[in-house]
Amino acid sequence: MITHHLTTMNNHTSSPWRAAWLPALCAILLVGGATVVPAVETVELVNFVMCDGGSNDFLGADSVYGVAIEDDTAYVQLTGASLPQVNRIDNLSGGQATTRLVSPAQWLAASGKTSMSSWYGLGVWSNIVQFADVSSDEIWRINKSTGELIKYTDITSITNATGSTNGVNILAPQTINPATGEQVFYESKGKHVLTTGGSNVVSIFMSYEELSNTFGNAGVSGGMTFDHDGNFYWMQYVSGSYLGVHKRATNGTLSVFLTKAQMDAVHGANYPVPGDLFFAPDGKLYIRVYISTRGCVLQCDPASTNPVATLAMYLSESALSNSAARSANMTQMGWYKGGLCWHHFKEGTWRSGIFAVVPTNEPVLAISGPAEVAINTSNVPYACTLLLTNRWGVYYRYDQTGTSQWSVVGGAPAGVTLDGNLLSVDAEPTNQLITLQAASSYNGQPLTNTYAVLLVPEPAALALGLLLLCAGSVRSVRSVDII
Repeated sequence: MITHHLTTMNNHTSSPWRAAWLPALCAILLVGGATVVPAVETVELVNFVMCDGGSNDFLGADSVYGVAIEDDTAYVQLTGASLPQVNRIDNLSGGQATTRLVSPAQWLAASGKTSMSSWYGLGVWSNIVQFADVSSDEIWRINKSTGELIKYTDITSITNATGSTNGVNILAPQTINPATGEQVFYESKGKHVLTTGGSNVVSIFMSYEELSNTFGNAGVSGGMTFDHDGNFYWMQYVSGSYLGVHKRATNGTLSVFLTKAQMDAVHGANYPVPGDLFFAPDGKLYIRVYISTRGCVLQCDPASTNPVATLAMYLSESALSNSAARSANMTQMGWYKGGLCWHHFKEGTWRSGIFAVVPTNEPVLAISGPAEVAINTSNVPYACTLLLTNRWGVYYRYDQTGTSQWSVVGGAPAGVTLDGNLLSVDAEPTNQLITLQAASSYNGQPLTNTYAVLLVPEPAALALGLLLLCAGSVRSVRSVDII
């Protein structure tokens, strides 16, 4: 069954809503005159229990330290309480199931460590999950199907590449080169950005001298990422004195891509610390800056002839605090079904699940249709708000001063069920037109409004617009509250 929620709301208030993540094979279209209102909605994609093994195999780790998402599967790295592990969560869109790929005992036997930390670098390439571990200072690969754990690069290989006599210290900045599957990472003893080139093969990707001579410092922090063309981006940071997004072009040329002043001009706050950096499938570069647990996410188009002109706020501190995560704290970013996703690395004060933006570009349509309903000689606003996506499920938020009762006029046809505020539709409906009726009251007077709802298979929904049929004329449009 495809399940949709009809939620009644009073006096324009809202309560936290957790999406039912479903493989939505159908869509609902409301037919009539409409206006599309862009909105950013967020949901909890995976809760912490599922990250830590699921209800039947929950171990009790403290934190999620890395997340990589591929299609409808998430790979999650956890640590804390001497319970380091890597888990695979299948069927994110519905019926989630967790498989432990690497257990604490397996990790201890292979690495000799009781902790594990991938920070910004957990990634998937071909049939492997890969990361540079901050605890063991080595590069690890995991077969994403079998869970086979392989030490891809040892400390000796890294030391040989840097020539350091002070040991090895891998930090948070790291990423997978999507063209080669090799790990690019920062080693803070020699202050080089390194890259693997095969099992126990390491070379310098950007040297301390290159960084220092070009930018006046070699302090690398935050995330790293490659764009579609192979250009490389990273953040350089010196506490209290410097923050910038830098670029290494495919020809090896190094340059400042964005300055702190340019970023400050957009967010207008003091966020002096670099977080993750993520080039997404939509062609945009997402930039996390923060201080303590407060911060925001900026967005720009690196392919533009003037990337600074495209720099904009994507998720403000307020938007994050009022999102499904209920916190402006975030760590590694990723992508799920057309929207940005992220996780927290602390449990307790903050939720430690995986959270995602319901995208507005594929198609996620939000409409509002305040209609006039005659009560004696008065006209009273009566509104229904619908968020539609062919993949993410549908929910109604209904605003008025009473309590609405929903029904299907003439009774529900086969395959369609309305039970209280829960609307269910068979996975493959034929084109069906039903009429939903909402009945309520205003100042003791009865009110009704009807909505013609066309149920169609998903392919048709992709080609059609979203329209609303109200009992009266549409006078105004309200934006959707962010929950």
